[in-house]
Amino acid sequence: MFGMAGMFTITIFLSTLIQPFYDRDELRAFGAAGSTKLSYVIIEGVFILIFTAGIIWLAKKNMQRLIQVGILFVLWIALSYSLIPMAHLAIPTAELTATTSETQSGGQIIQELGDTNSVIFFDGDNLISVDRAIGTDGEFAGGSINWTANISESRNESVSVTLNGKMNYHIMSSANDFIICDMTQWIRIDSSNGEIVNRFDDNCHLGFVDNEESEWQIFGPILMKVDEFKPVESIDSPRDRSWEWLMPDEFDSMNILSAEHIGDNHILIISNRWAGVIEIPIEPHSDGFNPPYIEPIWNLTLEDGNVFTASTFGSDTYEYKNNSAEEFSLYLGTNNGIVDSFRINSNGTVVENEAVQFEGAFEGPIRGLFLEDCCNGGKNDLWVLDNEKLRVFMGNSKVEVTRDTTIPGNNLVSMAIQYPIQERYAQYKEGVILLDINSSSFDEPLKMAEWSLQDPPPFEFGGYGIAWADIIAVSLSIVLMAAIILRPEWYVVNTTGILVGAGVSTMLGVSFVPWLVIIFMIAMAIYDHWAVNGSKHMLTLADTMIDLKLPILLVAPKDKGYSFLEEDDGKMVERDRIHTTNEPSKPIPKGERKTADAMFMGLGDVIFPGILVISAMTWLPDEIGFAGLHGPTAVAFGTLIGGLVGYIILMTQVARGKPQAGLPLLNGGSILGYLITTIIVLGFDALALNITLF
Repeated sequence: MFGMAGMFTITIFLSTLIQPFYDRDELRAFGAAGSTKLSYVIIEGVFILIFTAGIIWLAKKNMQRLIQVGILFVLWIALSYSLIPMAHLAIPTAELTATTSETQSGGQIIQELGDTNSVIFFDGDNLISVDRAIGTDGEFAGGSINWTANISESRNESVSVTLNGKMNYHIMSSANDFIICDMTQWIRIDSSNGEIVNRFDDNCHLGFVDNEESEWQIFGPILMKVDEFKPVESIDSPRDRSWEWLMPDEFDSMNILSAEHIGDNHILIISNRWAGVIEIPIEPHSDGFNPPYIEPIWNLTLEDGNVFTASTFGSDTYEYKNNSAEEFSLYLGTNNGIVDSFRINSNGTVVENEAVQFEGAFEGPIRGLFLEDCCNGGKNDLWVLDNEKLRVFMGNSKVEVTRDTTIPGNNLVSMAIQYPIQERYAQYKEGVILLDINSSSFDEPLKMAEWSLQDPPPFEFGGYGIAWADIIAVSLSIVLMAAIILRPEWYVVNTTGILVGAGVSTMLGVSFVPWLVIIFMIAMAIYDHWAVNGSKHMLTLADTMIDLKLPILLVAPKDKGYSFLEEDDGKMVERDRIHTTNEPSKPIPKGERKTADAMFMGLGDVIFPGILVISAMTWLPDEIGFAGLHGPTAVAFGTLIGGLVGYIILMTQVARGKPQAGLPLLNGGSILGYLITTIIVLGFDALALNITLF
């Protein structure tokens, strides 16, 4: 009994150990959206019933070999799911490490304009292109100035500087040049040499150039084509209002976060609470002196109290960088810790990025976002400054590679990545990320994180790196499967069963919120009771697994000389017949040695309580509750204790010799343990349903 309880506890403990590895939206069975939908739990239950019926039908048709091959293949996959994260825990793979320091500034970093070889700074009077800003000594992070463009000659300082002393300006890349507006002038600067291409003394908040080389500006709520002969401030000189449109009411021209060209004739603009894509007009309107509202192709408005704090636009982490691509990703961060992702097509259409789900991943506020290649050799990485944590997500699955870099403060940041000189563009193992942490100062020192990456995984398959830990885990899973086939002794069956149980518990636990797991457990407990005590087909299924020596059960020997290899056929059905009819057991033919006895527990009796433990760890509020206890951890522990209490009650019944349905007592104890601990530690609010049917 203690041995079985130990295996029960070890299985669930191992599942908690690997839970962080699978606690990612892309690895959940039905994604983040499916974690609250009852229909998916129903689907899981239906598949379990189909699986059970299929095994029994095949057994009646004497197709044991097909059963064995099919189940062993499924078990091998589940075993790999368990062993791979364990191997990575034992043999850590290469991670990004970074050391932070300060370096001299000289201006604010304009994140959208630079590249990995140069940074664009703005000091209030000049736009400055700086190469190789990778040092700790000297102005502009030790970089060398490439060119300087002065934009202050005709600026009206009383207008461009706001009441709080902060300068209001925005600079964007347009038509391969840089356009700057500072409320008093519109200036176009050649991005290759810093020469001023064109200049208008017009009030403007945002300027750009369309694909016909026509120049545009936004001032206040109005989008208009620039008319160099009719400046905005000349009241007595009428403008051509047929080229004016009103921006949406939610748009805030005084707080433009970023702007990007989309395709040939669309522009993406993000302000304080509004983000949208508009089509640049190609013909004047016919509404006379009353400019109409421009209709966005797509737009998003945040609720009151929530604002956009960061944005980034470019090729995503799962695709090679291509500035001429037809589709890009947009990431938007808010002050409440939300990061949303969208895919934007060159025709201006926008859809949610289904490949990215960051629900609940950040504490916030999101102080900075940046899509730029750290060290993948051609693919961007997603840099997120989450409160004071600089977090980096890489690869197709956005694996987080570092969490130990902190950037103190609460201001929004601009970022730039610089590489040292490389002989070839391959996998960069060293570099610098600069963080401008004060948007209201031009000379605040920059934070600099010097990062380095250890050697990459030794192998690659299908675009995914394969580490030695992966190879060792898969090899070990093959060895265990071979042992099950060649010599399925009880210790081999138990080892494999424990590992399989941990993997399955984790995969399902991270996929469903606790209430869906509880509903699932109740339904399966009712089914298990009927299958053992009513139809008794579960006993037939157990006998089939024992006969085939398959590791979907746990075996606890009662005697020293027990051998699972010598287990009798039809053992569970025979035990039930003896207990029900009080008939003596079948006589053992003379000369046959009777093996010692053992106790059996189906793997599902361990998996279902484990699912609830993992679900509690994954989905409950990450809060400190009663008596300073960490909510999810305390509830997970309480759920395990409840399951063990149910196990003790179950074993008192099993000790009488009659096969028992394990799930009613094990699931019941786990559910009670979950409910009681949740109420004590987190309160009744944590028991909110938050589930839907579809």
